[in-house]
Amino acid sequence: MRKSDFSESMRVLERRKREAGAESTADLYRAVRNRFGRYCMKERLLLQEVTAARVTGFRAALRKEGLRVNTVNSYMSSLRAMYNAACREAGGRWKENPFAGLRLKREETKKRAVPVEVVERIAGLNLRGKPELAGAVDLALFSFMACGMPFTDLVHLTRENIQDGGRLLVYRRRKTGVLIQIGINTGMRQLIERYARPDSVYLFPVLPADARHETYKAALALHNRHLKEIGRLLGLAVPLTSYVFRHTWASEAYRCHVEISVISQALGHTTEKMTRNYLARLAPEEIIKANEKVSHRVEKLVGKWRKPYL
Repeated sequence: MRKSDFSESMRVLERRKREAGAESTADLYRAVRNRFGRYCMKERLLLQEVTAARVTGFRAALRKEGLRVNTVNSYMSSLRAMYNAACREAGGRWKENPFAGLRLKREETKKRAVPVEVVERIAGLNLRGKPELAGAVDLALFSFMACGMPFTDLVHLTRENIQDGGRLLVYRRRKTGVLIQIGINTGMRQLIERYARPDSVYLFPVLPADARHETYKAALALHNRHLKEIGRLLGLAVPLTSYVFRHTWASEAYRCHVEISVISQALGHTTEKMTRNYLARLAPEEIIKANEKVSHRVEKLVGKWRKPYL
């Protein structure tokens, strides 16, 4: 590969991300590479051909397509990251930095939380005869009761994540690697027992043991389709997705006057260095107390009479 071959460099960077397990970033890099190549109308692009005019034009073209501001920003940020990495390997930039004047200001997005009363309504739904929707509800309720656990972490939980005699659920965020320790409340335990299968490596049998990233993405898309259908059944204005329950837990915890530092640790956030240093001193008991305040109303509705739907 020629060091100035930006197209090939982008492929290499994508492959490295995938090999490192950063599948979502790899997917984003692939999308940016394909879109930027189409915009430039070149299958092979050299580093010196990445000019300020092309960068500005690419951004304008993305906006013209109707992509949201934050999506455009994500594409441009990734393109810049790949360009900088390619320049480092090539020994330096070609003349001026084409991203020098690029300013990426994030747009405030619409809040995705719903009132906790909506989660109670979802927990109380009678979905007999609709096993796919019932299974989606169970996963969503577990996510909520597990301090807003993301879908990717939830479906990769194994028996090894249950520790301290069944009292704690201990795992690392797949996105950030942050260690999370949360208490297993009654509702969570009931759902774990409901879906326990000796032939499944995971606590919830959503994915096969040898699932690839594409299989996971398909499972997430199906889960969100089921949640949207549930939202329509309830006449909700906010489209339900897996992340609604994460936002809802955080919002309800804040409403219950849980300290922001505790909420941040429960969610596994790592955006502020001072917060991370402070959170390292918190014990799991603090998060257990916080989750009890938020989840106690919902966990009472997770009755043992319900059958597993997955």
